[in-house]
Amino acid sequence: MKLPLSLLKPFIHQDLPLAQIAETLTLLGIEVDAIENERPPFANVVVGEILSANRHPNAEKLQIAEVTDGSKTYQIVCGASNCRAGLKTAFARVGAVLTDAKGNPMTIEAAKLRGVDSAGMLCSEQELKISDSGEGIMELPSDWKNGSDLVPLLWDPVFELSLTPNLGYCLSAKGIARELSASLNLPFHVPSKLAHETKKQNRVSVSVRDPKLCPRYMGRFLENLKIGPSPFWLQKVLKAAGMRPINNAVDITNYILLKWGQPMHAFDADLLEGSIHVSVSDKAMNFACLDGTEREVPVGTLLISDSHKPVALAGVMGGANTSVSENTKNIFLEAAYFDPMVVRIASKKMGLRSESSFRFEKGVDPLGIPEALNEACALFIELCGAQLLEGTVNIKGEPFAPKEIRCRARRTREIIGHKFSLNEIEEIFHRLGFHTKALEQETLLVQVPFYRFDVNEEIDLIEEVARIYGYNKIEKGTPLCTISQIPHDPLFLFERKLRSALIDLGLQELITCDLISPKLAELEIESKTAPLKVLHSKSEEYSILRSSFLPGFLQVAQYNIDQKNPTIAGFEIGRVHLLQEGKPAEFPTAALVLSGKIGPAHWDRKSNDADFYDLKGILENLFDAIHIESSTFKPSKHPSFHPNRQASIYVGDLSIGSFGEVHPLLLEKIDIKQRVFFAELSLAPLLSLQNKTVIMKPLPQFPSSERDWTIPLPKEFLMQTIFDAIAAARSMLLEKAELIDLFHAETKNATFRFTYRDLYKTISFEEVEKEHAHIMQEVTKHLPK
Repeated sequence: MKLPLSLLKPFIHQDLPLAQIAETLTLLGIEVDAIENERPPFANVVVGEILSANRHPNAEKLQIAEVTDGSKTYQIVCGASNCRAGLKTAFARVGAVLTDAKGNPMTIEAAKLRGVDSAGMLCSEQELKISDSGEGIMELPSDWKNGSDLVPLLWDPVFELSLTPNLGYCLSAKGIARELSASLNLPFHVPSKLAHETKKQNRVSVSVRDPKLCPRYMGRFLENLKIGPSPFWLQKVLKAAGMRPINNAVDITNYILLKWGQPMHAFDADLLEGSIHVSVSDKAMNFACLDGTEREVPVGTLLISDSHKPVALAGVMGGANTSVSENTKNIFLEAAYFDPMVVRIASKKMGLRSESSFRFEKGVDPLGIPEALNEACALFIELCGAQLLEGTVNIKGEPFAPKEIRCRARRTREIIGHKFSLNEIEEIFHRLGFHTKALEQETLLVQVPFYRFDVNEEIDLIEEVARIYGYNKIEKGTPLCTISQIPHDPLFLFERKLRSALIDLGLQELITCDLISPKLAELEIESKTAPLKVLHSKSEEYSILRSSFLPGFLQVAQYNIDQKNPTIAGFEIGRVHLLQEGKPAEFPTAALVLSGKIGPAHWDRKSNDADFYDLKGILENLFDAIHIESSTFKPSKHPSFHPNRQASIYVGDLSIGSFGEVHPLLLEKIDIKQRVFFAELSLAPLLSLQNKTVIMKPLPQFPSSERDWTIPLPKEFLMQTIFDAIAAARSMLLEKAELIDLFHAETKNATFRFTYRDLYKTISFEEVEKEHAHIMQEVTKHLPK
């Protein structure tokens, strides 16, 4: 939220240093991100009046202006299209200092432009850092005195504030000023303007059909308006707050919004038909909003309607059918309090967020509506020449009674850790505008104003005491260490163990976003369900919940390769999102990616490129580290993988994941020109499969004996068949069997190494030969004839 300093001054009649305001707000929990124009961005710039403006003899788009500062006349060469005689503008004389685009000071010097001397510069709002508008020179009010210094007239520092969701009462200058007043113990003034009425009676009747959804509705009728541009001071405030001036009627409602936090809407009264009623829509309909967009209004939306049609989405946005235009003569000015929940639901369903809905969702002050409405009417009379009709629409439901909460002084001292007296606590509540009543045993009955939706329990009152007293003033004692008795979630512990194991295997942890674009979603491994789309996503780039880590990893690989970092070995532990029984569900998942070289560069030998078996080896080592036994790899047909370089991972008959080389066509789509290997594991079954009891085996005391066996095999023959046959032989002496060489020709020759050992004695040559012959015989049965 942007808040100009000028909006605070009507509520706090004291000049405070900007740094003090920023520090105070930050300590109150209202973060000040920045202060725009903390120092005046210009110096020695004055009000100048253009006496004459004639075309430059040597340049079609330049003019030669005679400008006076009230004491002397200057010749200025100006290129602005609005440079004209009689205009008062910002005049930077020779020696004046402006601020350039990089924030550096820039001194104005005498110059010669196309052969004509120029003794200064006529400035735009952008050049003076008043706003971003650089179209033409500034047009100042005609009653400003020539030669007046523009710093006190134009300089208005702006605070950029970040508010947490519970600080809805601070979404206005009034709310921020009230916080400063309480913290600094300064008087808080509520400005008031008297709006004079005519003797004509209000011509609009209003009914509220559901008072729970609209507990307060107020309105005034104004006639004979003159719609036109707003005065300079009003435009300046709105621009400083980041709003675009439109016309005097609309600008007044925006000004009241910023100052009082009360959204208002002005209807063109001549376009209203019959009476107004506030009710919930009983059917879906299309509605043209003020922003020129036609939207579908869902059932259950709170509407403002006349006798024939809806004219506004309550608390969200008005309709184009009764909007104020340059032809408007009479208006009905609405100020209301709508139920925060019904406004939020309507805003979310339609994907429509406005300044009004943002404030109504947080809750506005229904008791402050009369003050805000009265000032708005006074401004319409002053700036639009309107006449205010007698009579106010004021429909109220149940009284907006303050909440009554007990606050114990002893509990306050315990929580905050400071020895407050009961009087100190009571004084802090009074500074906040809370009324108190003393009860027995140092207890206060605190009446909390209705607008403080965030204060509901005693602990909230204690927090208010700490905030206003100042967190920085509370003594810092030795902290007490407490350990929770609640055990960690098993999945959390398993993920931590898995993360540690993967890091030990030399992989780097990656973090990618759960939300991806539709284009990236096309790269996902084939899913049995349609992609999950996000409702009302902020951007198409983040509109789909991933059902696999593959798209995000390919994006990471592409970025690293483009940045000349082609070697990638990473993992991520997170969630994927799928439909389960028709409802969205998230599943804990781990994913691995390999690409580029398998090892660092070395002067003595070349590092090999990562391949399918490198990833398979990492997975096997991972399963050993987390004590998953009996994992096997079986052929698979995943469309996102290379058809001949992929496998599914099983433990027994349970599938726990898949891995392989990413299909070249997918890599071509994302413009990756090197091989990428990817694996994805489902963590839920892995958690249940890990062997929690680890039995340590003693080191063998007797030597082993090895035998090698080379077998000619067809090219398409699966090596896993050999290992399955070896396991089926159930040898008591075989310690290990491994593939040590593979030679491809017309067939492939595979060399296996068998390690035999007797754990209780030195194994003899004859025993090894007999056992080896038995295993070869069993394996040969599974070989092709």
